[in-house]
Amino acid sequence: MRVIYVDPILGASGDMILACLIDLGVKKEYLEQSLKFIPDLKIKVEPVSHQGIRAKRIQFITKKTVREHDFIPLISKSKLKNSIKENAIKIINRIFDVEKKVHGAKHLHLHELADVDTILDITGALVALDFLEIDKIYSKPLKAGKGLIKTIEGKMPAFNLATAELLKNSPVEFLSIPFEFTTPTAAAILSTIAEFTDTLLLTKIEKVGLGAGTKKIKNYPNLLRTFLGEVNEFLTDECLVIETNIDDQNPQDFELIMERLYEAGALEVFFTPVIMKHSRPGIVLTVLADGYNQKIIDTIFKETTTLGIRMACKKRLKLKREIKKISSPWGDINIKFFEYNKTKKFSIEYQDLKRIAKNLKKPIGVFRNEIYHYLKKEGLSD
Repeated sequence: MRVIYVDPILGASGDMILACLIDLGVKKEYLEQSLKFIPDLKIKVEPVSHQGIRAKRIQFITKKTVREHDFIPLISKSKLKNSIKENAIKIINRIFDVEKKVHGAKHLHLHELADVDTILDITGALVALDFLEIDKIYSKPLKAGKGLIKTIEGKMPAFNLATAELLKNSPVEFLSIPFEFTTPTAAAILSTIAEFTDTLLLTKIEKVGLGAGTKKIKNYPNLLRTFLGEVNEFLTDECLVIETNIDDQNPQDFELIMERLYEAGALEVFFTPVIMKHSRPGIVLTVLADGYNQKIIDTIFKETTTLGIRMACKKRLKLKREIKKISSPWGDINIKFFEYNKTKKFSIEYQDLKRIAKNLKKPIGVFRNEIYHYLKKEGLSD
């Protein structure tokens, strides 16, 4: 699967995203042609250096003034692909909604000088990604600065109010530097089209692109980096591992605890016997979840005697799998099919196996072998 992985070394803005994609090989002439719904548009691309690191910076040159209320009509009437139009309108509406919330229900807080840049940053990034034939976009957590910074409206939070709203439900890394690292436009683009992760496994890196911000940060490179590469869409995954040690609870409780953890959304629950301090026998409760889940946390603290838990994000390698209901001489059976290196394998749903073996009054191991032979005979497995 062909992917873009966005790495905000520090900064992230709409023009930095587009500059990175140009550095990956998107031609400015192609962008100018695609974005000609803005008359007489020219894109200036120039090499710059931040802290001795080479990067690209872009600038839009046009005499056209575009107001906020013209954004969506312009995009709708353009000759852009429908998929690009839909994503662009979605991103713009998110910015509008947030700006209204932050600054007042009837006031869109987009400064006139940045209006045309905003629409070009958004549509340009989407056009560039389409040009690169990207299947999926990932991004590391975006950065937020501390304290207040000087703006034309006076002192404002370095972590822009609109940016913070746009990044709700997204990971953010806070740095102790008074600087606006992430702009609302970048936040809107990436939180709409990208999946955030800082543990992506790239199986191949084809190209690296670097985009520079217009402002410089003393002693730091204000750069955004993008990787163009490949990932195996079937093997890459992450899960949250939650663990706790228990040595003072009746083991009879564990069956109900397990049931309630699954009801709370756990992917997997298991208990591991261990020897703890003072040579006491204990249990390590391990729960796998597809992300932070407050219900699971509440269940552990409510149902067990533990006083604390450990959490860690772990990378998983998962095989492609599919569950099918197969008609067999013994009735319908649910089979989980999976493959690795083009070798097909399968696993029989245990509850079906148990049910039919009981009905036939056969040992479950004998019946399992009969099903294996049947599936191979039917060409359903190697």
